[in-house]
Formats: sequence, C-alpha cells, structure tokens
Amino acid sequence: MIKPTSVRIMLFILYFKIIMLGMGVVSLFNSDLGEISANNLLILIALLVLGVVSMVIMVLMINRRKLMPTILISFAVLLLSMFFNLIQVMLSFILILMLVLRTTRGYFRGENVQPARVSGQASEVIDVEADEAAQAALEEPEDAPAKPSPLLRKDPEVTIREATPEDADTVYTLMMLAFEEYRTAIPPSSALEETEESILKALQEQSESAAILYEDDTASAMVRYKIIDDAIYFFRLSVVPNRRRRGYARQLVKWIEKQGISQGLNISRCRVRQSVQNNLVLYQNMGYEIVDQELIVRTEGTVKALTLEKKLGV
Repeated sequence: MIKPTSVRIMLFILYFKIIMLGMGVVSLFNSDLGEISANNLLILIALLVLGVVSMVIMVLMINRRKLMPTILISFAVLLLSMFFNLIQVMLSFILILMLVLRTTRGYFRGENVQPARVSGQASEVIDVEADEAAQAALEEPEDAPAKPSPLLRKDPEVTIREATPEDADTVYTLMMLAFEEYRTAIPPSSALEETEESILKALQEQSESAAILYEDDTASAMVRYKIIDDAIYFFRLSVVPNRRRRGYARQLVKWIEKQGISQGLNISRCRVRQSVQNNLVLYQNMGYEIVDQELIVRTEGTVKALTLEKKLGV
C-alpha cells in the first residue's frame, strides 16, 4: 500500500520508540541489578515488554489500515510511555496528533495513492485493460438494501466453469450487457470496442482465459483473466443487470483467487476506475489494497485507474 508522508512519519516514530526501548533493555542489564529489588525489576521488564508489543501491534494495524484499533492502541502506547521518559511521551502525543490529519484518515479509508503517472495518446493499448476499471460487476456493498422479492422461491443453483473457445459468444454477450451503461461515460469503456472475434482468438491462443457463472442454466456473469509473472490478473468482471446484488461478482473473484492459489501464484490483481466506488469498496472488503494509480488519457477524455492487489494464501 502506498503510504502518505504522515503515515510514514508515524511508522518512523514507532520504530524509533521501539529502538529506544531496546536500548533501555540493554542499559538495564548492563547496570548493577543488585540495586533493584526483584519486584521492581519484574515490573520494569513487564512495562518494557508491554511497550514494545503495543507498538508492534500498532505498526501492524497501520499497515492493515485499521483505524479504530490504531486509535485505541495509540492511547495505550501513550499510557505506557508515561512510565519511561519525556521523549517517549512527546513522541506518543505526536502519534495521536498525526491520526487526526486528513491524509492519515484518507489512508485508512484507502484514498491515498501516489501522484498519477500521465500516459499520452499511446495509452490506448493500456486502456483496453485499464478500462476493466469500469468493471461492470457493479456489485452493491454488502450492507446495500436488497430489492424486495414479492414471492418466495427456492435458491437458484449457481455454478462456475472455465470457458472454452466455443463460449466466446457467451463471454462477449455478457460483457456487452454489463458494460452498456458505460457507453455514455467519459471516456466510454473500451470493453465496448472489443469484438467476439478478438475474444475467440484470445481463448484459442490461450493468451487469456475466462470463467462463466450460471444461475440455474442461465449464463449470468463472467470474468476474464490471465497469468502475469506471479500474479493472476482478472478483468472485464461482468454481471448482467438483472442478476446483480446476488453476490455473483464476489463468487467470481473468489473463484479467481482459488485458481491463482492452485497454480502457485502469490498475487491476485485487478484495476478499477477510481470513480466506481461500489467496485472499489467490494474489492477492499475482500482484502485488496491499492498499490498504484494511473491517469489514462484518451481522445474522449481521461480516467484515473487504480491497481489493486491481494496476497494469496495469507
């Protein structure tokens, strides 16, 4: 995860405080322990251990972008610092102050990334995949209210299977149905420029693969993917409009992750338009983190694409 300056300063302070406590432990054992009672020595050691452990946990919570646990632990760090010296206390106060900065809060919400790299007109080829950003899964967040169903019916049978070249027309149709709403976007999704023939050729040459999700016997969603180095990269995640809010996008992403794990890959990767917040929330809730950002420049307009990754097998 790309961290803003405020977060990097917090981590530096924590590492510095840990080193200071480590030096305190060394000086303690180099001193004349005979002058310290056994009870006081045990208390001092316990405070040192608690201080180090609390700061290590705080580092972990910052790296995992857990805001509330980080706030709570920061006060515990401050309380423990009062048993040591004024420098430790001052540094702990600085940590708490850094947590209220806008850039820090933005980092915990997943908003902070590096300044965008601007690609020129030559980015047309890149945008064929960067526009996966517009991923038409459009799965609503888990807490989104479901549409009321007037009639009770049994749960549909949902299956996912690997697509073959003979399924190119199905993959293409699902993608067009899902991405049609982006025809008027600025810029429009490059998915709309693809053809059934280009998908068929990619599947035949095995330069990419695809999976299709069926509700009962009806093709309802699909995802395309390819292997790049040690990562499985998925794109064009598509759920047809009348099958959304049923968790199908999440099921396809989990299927992709299982494929990556079965092939010994370390990373699952995708790209998403920053403006499509529903998709961004979906992926972040599944453990994906923003690792890069790119500004794609096209004749029809510009789009900011975020690259998200998740470590597999963790």
